[in-house]
Amino acid sequence: MKKEYTVLILGETGVGKTTWINSIRNYVEYETFQEAISKEPKILIPARFNHTSRTGVTREVRLGEPDPNERQETGKSGTKGPRSYILERKDYIINLIDSPGIGDTELQDTANMKAILSHLIEYEELHAICILLKPDDCRLTTWFKYCIKELLHHLHKDAIRNIKFCFTRTRATNYGPGSTLPILTQLLESLDMDLLKTTDSFQRNTFYFDNEAFICLALKNNDIEVTKWEEKSFGISWDRSVEETNRLFEEITKLSGHSTSRTISLNRARDVVVKISKPLALITKTMGMTLDHLHSLKEKAQKLDLEKRKKYRLRLCVDTTA
Repeated sequence: MKKEYTVLILGETGVGKTTWINSIRNYVEYETFQEAISKEPKILIPARFNHTSRTGVTREVRLGEPDPNERQETGKSGTKGPRSYILERKDYIINLIDSPGIGDTELQDTANMKAILSHLIEYEELHAICILLKPDDCRLTTWFKYCIKELLHHLHKDAIRNIKFCFTRTRATNYGPGSTLPILTQLLESLDMDLLKTTDSFQRNTFYFDNEAFICLALKNNDIEVTKWEEKSFGISWDRSVEETNRLFEEITKLSGHSTSRTISLNRARDVVVKISKPLALITKTMGMTLDHLHSLKEKAQKLDLEKRKKYRLRLCVDTTA
């Protein structure tokens, strides 16, 4: 029986998770780019985008059958809920868990994170968490902070060693991390995480993809002309991305699986604490008010008792004098 490795894919809305997953499916299926463009592209997740030619003609490109789990709205996460996809290789199986994009709204992000954790219950171990990033984010924006900090907040500390940073659309940055790297490094240092501190850890934890070759497959599948020059350029991206995919999978097979029960138990405990914090605060406040009231009653009782004693002593004095 082949060993299975489970990989959770996370990233900001619009980072290209759907294209990344579909591309990897084709990297695994076909030996070369030329073989891929001569056959039907393999589609795990339905996709839709607009393509504008050099003559200014815009056409809608569609791949795959409509899926109720996939939303086709600009500016919103395309994936409504987490879903698993199986990639079978010669010696092992990779379970890719797609997830809703981060950065829609805080309320939606919180709901999505709970859905992801519930989905993880189906697996005993989680071998890698691939966080997808763009290589050209030059500012430490709110969504970027939330994208990293909130994810790490929900993971058990033992899962940190399983995190891999996958950069998409890297042809423009010569297949490197671009201006995002200094920001990522700064953020990781502020979180006291040493994932990129050494040359060895940097190479083990960063990967660079450009999945425009899959776009070429989509165009040809929709009978849209692609020039020989474009095919050559796409072929280079294909080769580099296949190389990175193989490197990523090789690293994943070296990792010890993280027990999902640890992550889930941690979050259940956190949920319990959050849920009981308000009742506890109310109980504490009520107890404080009750103690204050009892103290006030005690003082009044002592005062009344003292007054009664004074009156009794005064009466004794009057009786004695008489």
